[in-house]
Formats: sequence, structure tokens, C-alpha cells
Amino acid sequence: MRTDVTIIGGGFAGTAAAITLARANRSVLLVDDGKPRNRFSEHAHGILAWDSVNPTDLLRRGHAEFETFGGALVRDRAENLTNVNGRWSVTLASGDVIESPHVLVATGITDVLPDVHGLTELWGSRVFHCPYCHGYEVKGTNLAVVGGENPGFTFNITKLLTKWADAVTFFLNGLELPGEEKPLFESLGITVVDEPVLEVGPAEGDQVVIRTTNHQYVFESCFTGPRFEPNDELLREAGCEVVDGWVRTERGLTSRPGLWAAGNVVSSPDQVSQATGAGAAVGIAIDQALFAETLP
Repeated sequence: MRTDVTIIGGGFAGTAAAITLARANRSVLLVDDGKPRNRFSEHAHGILAWDSVNPTDLLRRGHAEFETFGGALVRDRAENLTNVNGRWSVTLASGDVIESPHVLVATGITDVLPDVHGLTELWGSRVFHCPYCHGYEVKGTNLAVVGGENPGFTFNITKLLTKWADAVTFFLNGLELPGEEKPLFESLGITVVDEPVLEVGPAEGDQVVIRTTNHQYVFESCFTGPRFEPNDELLREAGCEVVDGWVRTERGLTSRPGLWAAGNVVSSPDQVSQATGAGAAVGIAIDQALFAETLP
């Protein structure tokens, strides 16, 4: 198969780019394996005029919209990405091969949660990580934060959550609170519990029960700080430059000609609205690059 642009990853960044390019009269093939980062969430927030929308439903509508503009959606997984004579070749798990002069990788990120029994089962429904995505919904609550991964991020969201919650309890769960953080936590009224968390489970209503070695606590809401691992294997194997653990891009273009990246695969903080905007912007940049290539 040959196409102007192949997009790997049909999340919000990839789909926004796909729609932008299809509307620019480009032949676009969108490869998606159906596993977006926020598939665990029941609601998405901070989306203009679509607050509390189910992100899976919204993405489904985006895919359908892309196809109305002539785009092709392929339910598959990209296994290999190579450059042959100036064209990119994408090999899918099915064995099909797609060739195009430009490829956009928007494969997102993986949230690695603390190794606590029950935490994964509640992820996205009763356990969250982003104050700006879910802080408003938990305002006025007695809130817990479970540590164990990504210390800097976890310390930061614990402090930020005091803007919304009436009370915040931070379970170190193996983390060590730096000396400079202790007075800040005290001034914000954060209760620190230095006990390993054995289990997180559902309680009455939407509450969460946290069991430690010696105690059991019940909270109205719960957050944790996952470790963010970009799904950038294809980009790294293609030889893209990496800076501080992330593939470097400039206006979406990697260090390899014709190879682009957008969304969480190169930027961990992107919410739905940010990822959508980033994808659209990179889609425009790709279209203009294609146009420039046709000029004498």
C-alpha cells in the first residue's frame, strides 16, 4: 500500500492530525490497535463544550469523521518502521506493508502504576493522577495520594490537590519525602503516613479503602503518581535523536527526515485538548512539507 502519510496511533493526537491531513486532500492511512491511554477512564474533562464526555466514544466519533473525509482506518499494530530510498516503510502485525514519504508516530504513553494490589482495577474510575483533569470533580473531599512511583511528579500533585480537597493524606509507600518538601507539606496541612500500602479497593459509593500494614482507611477519592513510559520504540529504532529520555522534535519533526511525532509519545503532560491541538498542528506542518516538495 502507498499513501501520502501513514499515521501510527489513532488516539487524540493521531486522529486530529489524520483529519487535518485528509481535509487537506492528502491520502492518509491511520493505523490503530484500539488501545488509547485513556480507555480506562469513564469521563474526560477540560474539553471545550464536551466536558465529562466518554473519551472512547469521542475517539470513535473522531475515527468516523476521519473516514468521511476519505481517510482509511486500519485496525492493526505497526511492528517495524524503516526508511528505504527516502520513503518510509511500515510493517504491520498482519504482514501488510505501507509505504509513504511521511510518517507520523502518535503511539502515546504507558502509565506504570505503583505495585499495589487493586490499584490497577480502579485506575481511571476511582484512582486518578492529573489534578487538572479530575481535581474539580473531587473538590471538598477527604483525599488520599498513594506514592511508590515517579517521586517528583507525585510530590507535586500532592501539594496541588490541596487546592481542591478539604484534606489530603499522602501515603509514602516506600518513597522518602525530601527535607525541602517537609515544611511545605506541613504548611499545606498534608498528613503523611509512612506505611506500605498493601491494597486499594472500592468502598461504599465511590469511596476508596486503603489498607496498610497496621491500619485501614477510607477516603472519598484517591490519586497516585504513575511513571510515564513513552511508547517510542519505533522512533528509537528508526534512529531518532533522544534528549533527556524523550525523542526530540521541532514542530513535530524528529531528527529523521519525513518522520514526525506528536502527543504523549513525545510530551507526557498532554491532556485530550492539548494532544488534539498538537496533532492538528503537526498535521498542518506535514501538509506544508508535502506541498513544498512539489514546488520547482
